[in-house]
Amino acid sequence: MRSFKRNDLKSSEIPLGEITWNRSDGRLYDAAHREIELRHQTREVLSALAEAPGRTLGRDALIEAVWSGRAVSSDSVAQCIAEIRRALGDTGKKIVETVPREGYRLNPTPTPARPRRRAYATAALLLAIAAGLALWGGRPGSPAAPPVIAILPFDDYSPQEHRGLLSDAVSENIIAALARNPQLTVIARTSSAQFRGAGLGIAEIADRLGADYIVEGSQQYDGSRLRIVAQLIDGKTEAHLWSDEMDVTLDDLLEANSRISARIANAVGFSIVDTAEAKMSAGDVSALMISNAAQSRIMRNFTRENLLINLEEQDLAIRDYPESAWGYLGQALALRNGLRHGWIEGEEAATRERMERLARKAVELDPNNFMAHHALGRVLMYNKDVEAAIGAFRRGAELNPSSSMVLIGLADALIFTGETEQALDVVAQVEQIDPLYGFSLAWTKAWALWQADECEMALETFLGTPTMPVAAYKDLAAIHHCLGNAEKASEAIDTYLAQNPTYTLARIKEVETGMWTAPGALDRWLGAMAAVGVPPD
Repeated sequence: MRSFKRNDLKSSEIPLGEITWNRSDGRLYDAAHREIELRHQTREVLSALAEAPGRTLGRDALIEAVWSGRAVSSDSVAQCIAEIRRALGDTGKKIVETVPREGYRLNPTPTPARPRRRAYATAALLLAIAAGLALWGGRPGSPAAPPVIAILPFDDYSPQEHRGLLSDAVSENIIAALARNPQLTVIARTSSAQFRGAGLGIAEIADRLGADYIVEGSQQYDGSRLRIVAQLIDGKTEAHLWSDEMDVTLDDLLEANSRISARIANAVGFSIVDTAEAKMSAGDVSALMISNAAQSRIMRNFTRENLLINLEEQDLAIRDYPESAWGYLGQALALRNGLRHGWIEGEEAATRERMERLARKAVELDPNNFMAHHALGRVLMYNKDVEAAIGAFRRGAELNPSSSMVLIGLADALIFTGETEQALDVVAQVEQIDPLYGFSLAWTKAWALWQADECEMALETFLGTPTMPVAAYKDLAAIHHCLGNAEKASEAIDTYLAQNPTYTLARIKEVETGMWTAPGALDRWLGAMAAVGVPPD
């Protein structure tokens, strides 16, 4: 962040609240005369808007001005607009205004009264302290933004009878340990795992993930001991910066991962925060493998049949590994999904009670397991204790800030309570740490945009995800209804109801009342569902 000196506003300067845009140098400055850093593309979008203050610019015009007409989605524009609003503190969207079905308009504010010199000095001191804290511990010449690290799935060189036992437990635990350090940005597992066996060079993988550093390695388990080899590689030069090898028992796996994480952090100039670890025994590893396989199956194909298979597998995990949290939390999540989509038969009140009991048992068995808190958050939210659910999700995010699943759960809860802008901020965070995440992120984002009455952007988000399951088509119907596309709305809801015939207006009221408390949102949803053809009961 650099400073500059000025007297009064010049003709090239546009006041935007307490912030000033300088058209002559294309920079944004705060009240303390310091530049506010923006990504290049975000700065270019603001520059285009500032060239025509008070006029509406469409998304196509912005894409042409900033990306020279290259094929990019309008999500890229929306992301830049969100970053501009955050930089300006424009929570009310009054400075950068969305003009429905047209685009965006920059509304300069009246020139503010000049603050007293003492106020400037105080603000500058606070900013200097903040900058000093942010850079404390960094290596010389390190960038102001946190370094971005991606941990690739470790190659498994175990004998055939043990191969696959640990799956991604080694790399996933390193991700969780590193992500708890606020000085680092760690790419989530779901994005990193897509490069397993891809045959690409390190520099290309780093470029696709937006990573400064790549960690790769191997694991070899012989039934009693585990050999781990890890190395840290510069994402641009492919230079090997650090490597290590250790030989441990399975019970010492997490301790070994902590050592690896600390050494990786030290190699890029930081120190790992000392935090509690989730436990990991041989039984936990086995139960985790069952849970991961079940989750992977439902993410690939979100259907009732796959959910019922998951329930059976989680029953086995609880039976065979009763001291592991993974079977309990997996069962709780599966039951919640089943109830949410009408895929489970039987007494609903008993199922609600059982899934909460299972989630709380998981937290009791392993209070430092981020997924246990995620499961509890999902269950509490469905049981209409959304504020408590938000607390559970936040605890899960503290334990593993790189977990997209936990963060998406938090975003969903925030949407239910009407904190839509906060939810979209969480979505943007997931997009940064997990750029290749699957359909559930786009589903949550589209829902949030619908609630914010940004229905064109919601539709673009939805249609930009070709793997969107039929279970999300009720949202597609609501978005089309919002845009006045009656025929497409009817097609979407017909597709949804063909697989979910128990979805009725009465069922919506029963499930959502008390959970969806955002002012007016549930009534708007019910109106949209009635209009597109959802039966009353």
